[in-house]
Amino acid sequence: MKWFPRILLLFLVPALQAQDLGRAQGFPADPVISAVYDGDRLYLGTQGSGVYEMLDGFIRPSTRFKKFKRSSIFSFSVGDSGLVPEVQGDLQAYPLEVTNNYGTKYIITADGVQIVYSDAAIQISDKASGIWRMTLGFERLNFLRIGSELVTLDVTEDELDRLNFKGLIFDLGPTDYGLLLSTEGGYYQWNQAESTWKKVGSGMPIFAFDGAKARTPLGHITLNKLLDGQWTLDDFEPIPERQSHPKYYDVDTADELYYGAYADGIDVFNEDGIHYSLGMARGLPAFRPGNYDVAIIGNNLWVATPMGLWKFDNKGVPNSLRHLHIDFTANGLTIPSFEDLEVEPTSIGFTTTHKKSSSAPIHGRYRINSDSWNTFTPGEPVLFVRPAPGNYTLDIQTSHRLDFEQGINAHFEYSISARWYKSPLFWSIAIIMIASGIWYRQRKAKIQIQEKLQLQERLADAELASKRLQMNPHFLFNALDAISNFIFKNQPKDAVQYMGKLTKMMRLTLDSSRSTSLVVADEKELIEKYLDLCILRYGRFNAEVEVDDDLDPYDYHIPTMLVQPLVENAVQHAMRPLLAEGKEGIIRVQFSLEASSVQITITDNGPGFDPARKASKSHGLAIIEERLHLLSKKYGGEFSLHYNRLGAKHSPDGMQVSLIVTMENDG
Repeated sequence: MKWFPRILLLFLVPALQAQDLGRAQGFPADPVISAVYDGDRLYLGTQGSGVYEMLDGFIRPSTRFKKFKRSSIFSFSVGDSGLVPEVQGDLQAYPLEVTNNYGTKYIITADGVQIVYSDAAIQISDKASGIWRMTLGFERLNFLRIGSELVTLDVTEDELDRLNFKGLIFDLGPTDYGLLLSTEGGYYQWNQAESTWKKVGSGMPIFAFDGAKARTPLGHITLNKLLDGQWTLDDFEPIPERQSHPKYYDVDTADELYYGAYADGIDVFNEDGIHYSLGMARGLPAFRPGNYDVAIIGNNLWVATPMGLWKFDNKGVPNSLRHLHIDFTANGLTIPSFEDLEVEPTSIGFTTTHKKSSSAPIHGRYRINSDSWNTFTPGEPVLFVRPAPGNYTLDIQTSHRLDFEQGINAHFEYSISARWYKSPLFWSIAIIMIASGIWYRQRKAKIQIQEKLQLQERLADAELASKRLQMNPHFLFNALDAISNFIFKNQPKDAVQYMGKLTKMMRLTLDSSRSTSLVVADEKELIEKYLDLCILRYGRFNAEVEVDDDLDPYDYHIPTMLVQPLVENAVQHAMRPLLAEGKEGIIRVQFSLEASSVQITITDNGPGFDPARKASKSHGLAIIEERLHLLSKKYGGEFSLHYNRLGAKHSPDGMQVSLIVTMENDG
């Protein structure tokens, strides 16, 4: 029996949410006696003033049928050329009703046009209502409470039963006694075979069934004990408080979706967020706290509230948008699109317009260059002030749904050009020219610096050569003095032996004079030859020349004529005084590696000296320190000489001289 919803629909159509167009929207002053929907608009035939058309929420005289502007249009027909107004016929009684292809109804009266969208709520009753959904056996049943009346519907909205009860209907639920209904007048049990309710008793009112327990005016009690009548006041417990939602008065579920009721309507959502809303725009009233139930019956959504019962077609989903029009602006003027924008516009923007097909509000969002979404209100302009030059993409989405399903999407690509002096090409050329000028000046300055450094290096080399020339005669004079001393003492054999060793040493010295540096191995051999000469001349003393294992003597170089003068200084000022006193003399020369530098340490057990006073008086040490300064300027590394008076560590005091040189190695 499907007559129940249909009869209610006929009586309750005026209660639907509607949009009214009256005189303020251009409704004609002359009576409207015919109407038709053709193409994308509604046409109204008037008595004496021709045809009017409705477009974008306004009514105006039709330019399509302007030749009928003084005619009475009794009806419209469709001919070979399309829609044809008929100037003869019978008058039709109000209201006139026209339905377009999308289910939208236009109801015309003497005062205006009422637009009723197909997804608006249909009010079934204004009495407090509730819904229970139960599966009994293999049958799914829906029980609708409408005031004190209970209507039973199957899944196709066919009515199975209808009963009026005395007083209030409290609750319905499955129990050990079957499906029970609690009312102010007693308890009722559902008879599955006869699809009706039968009274099975009365007693204390049961406000709600909570599983195995019941809520009563006295408190919470076990249901079986209450129905058996075997209870006392001690059997009642305090009623547990219902869990409340921070936003919603009540939350129900249907088809794996949640329906949350609050003051402005119902949000339909799941774990991902709100899909859409059912509010006053869709025909629901403002809500107040209470119990709210929903159910999908057939293809319709039923909503039961303390203010009444409503039904939505298509499970409550709003109609899809049918049309999207976008107006573009630049510098406040309308333009066809963003394709040919002016250079650096002050502002650009867009406005969306739609042909309404739903009573639901339209939501909009946009994003630039696939960035995060921004919301906007359709129909209101969206402006971008002083957009930066560059290439852009613009995505626009509009929908009746908050999740933007079943909406309309638009995608645009556009570019904003900079003024010529702000363009990347201009700045690229300018940067290249500036960089070229800077590079040229830096290169010129670098060449000048290199030439100056080369001149300084040549001067340093000349000074080094001069110092070496000063050192060689100094050593040679000492050697010749030693030979003359042997001859003077009538020691010809020692003079000949000394002359032979001197010849070998001079050959090594002459070979090294062809370069500015020697490998450590050659320097070691030269020092050993020199010490041999000194032992022959002055007498025997202990002489050790060592190279550490971590120093490869063939990889590292040291400047010539630096080590030998220091060894000679140790012989003259340490060994000779000790030998004159008959004491044992010790000289130790050690080559070691310190980081990337070669350190030559010369240690003796002589009387030592004050480094400051000795260095200032010794011409040889002064020459060495000057050479080290020039070498440091030339090579940039460390070239230094350090003195350390050993004190009580040796007997007598002893002296340690450390020479540090840093030159490129062959490793």
